[in-house]
Amino acid sequence: MIRFDQQSSSSTQPIGFGWIVFSVALGSLILGIFLPLFLIVCGFSLLGIPVLIRLNTRQLEQVSRDIHAIETDRNEALHIASLLRSVIDAADIPILATDEDGRVAHTNRKAQDVLGVTHLAEGRRFDEMMTQRALHDLEMLARQGEPGHARLVLPVDGELRHFDVSADPVRVSNGAVLTFRDITELSRAVTLKADFAANASHELRTPIASIKAATETLAGAAKTDERMSNRLIEMITSNANRLEMLASDLLDLSKLEADDQPAMVVPVHLGKLIEKIAHEHASALERRNLELAIELDDDTSAENGEGALQSPEPIDLIQTDPALLDLILRNLIQNAAKFAHEGTTIRVRAHRAKVVGDRTIPIPSSLDSPMGLVISVIDKGIGIPLSHQQRIFERFYQVDDARTGSGAKRGTGLGLAIVKHAARRLGGSIHLESVYQVGTTMFVELPRCVEPGRRENHPIANDSE
Repeated sequence: MIRFDQQSSSSTQPIGFGWIVFSVALGSLILGIFLPLFLIVCGFSLLGIPVLIRLNTRQLEQVSRDIHAIETDRNEALHIASLLRSVIDAADIPILATDEDGRVAHTNRKAQDVLGVTHLAEGRRFDEMMTQRALHDLEMLARQGEPGHARLVLPVDGELRHFDVSADPVRVSNGAVLTFRDITELSRAVTLKADFAANASHELRTPIASIKAATETLAGAAKTDERMSNRLIEMITSNANRLEMLASDLLDLSKLEADDQPAMVVPVHLGKLIEKIAHEHASALERRNLELAIELDDDTSAENGEGALQSPEPIDLIQTDPALLDLILRNLIQNAAKFAHEGTTIRVRAHRAKVVGDRTIPIPSSLDSPMGLVISVIDKGIGIPLSHQQRIFERFYQVDDARTGSGAKRGTGLGLAIVKHAARRLGGSIHLESVYQVGTTMFVELPRCVEPGRRENHPIANDSE
């Protein structure tokens, strides 16, 4: 731009001088009518006009080139500005910029989606849009040249979410740019980790304290009391079994939460697997006079490709990881056996269905069957109060009735967390329906694991090891 101003100012000198020569020639021609001497002056002036015209043409061409270069630079600057704006708009975190007066100069699309700050807000004062005093201080200090960041809780769509907010100065405009990084899931993970450590310590401390007290009593006053010794030995055995069960559940849960262990999908006999688990729990079922009924698509219908309904064959083979399915069924049947009313029937149902998997959960690539499977474990028992139903899949969470119940009913609090993670590893999910003091139904939905009413001969994984 400076170069253009200098050259354009110098180019006006030949142009102005050309008009003077032309005026002299014209005047000399007129005067030459009366004084022939002026005709000579006119001739010399006319000889200089082509030279001046050529000089002016060169100057005009140079001016044209300068204007073209400036236009090119301007278009390039506009393209870069548009590209930068597109990059900012495409950023996956909310970004908000202010000018030297504290007014909103630019917002990106993520700021609109998350914070509700639209492009219409540009030009408004920042402190009028955001109500948190800490945000005002960050933005004001950044405009003064002092960067900073803070962790704040902001309402988003009726939910309080945690953000790590950074504010940095923009030296060119004396403004500030603020970025909002959503750390809600990270904060929850940190909280869950702390809760897990505290709960695990608590769950370990109780049986260890009981074993320690029993051994001290055995070594002291109860050494010669056979009846008391037997009771204490039984207490030690019970708590040792509880520690073993807790260690096993913790190991299962840690394996399921590891991302580097993919599901090993093979054909599995669903009925045989359920019967195997039922046989292992036969004593617990018999002790409480419970029956276990297995219903594998006997009274349900599947939809064929033409939309008509037909009665399919009972489910025999499914494509799944036998170890993961064993964990799911074992924990659900064990829970039902604990909390069902005595003398009732626990039903394990399975039927084909078009299960729509969650897009956020990867489905094993080896699962390519057209139909999914819905497994229901139904009991008539104490049920789960509505206020607890959203939390029962958390690690170590137990409904109060189970926590204060008998030792036979109290578990580790990890069973349903294991079921949830095992189902997710297979690309599925779990949910429940429960009425307090009436009963509970657990639904496990597994996608792409069963053929639509067709038997096939494959090498079978009969066991879950």
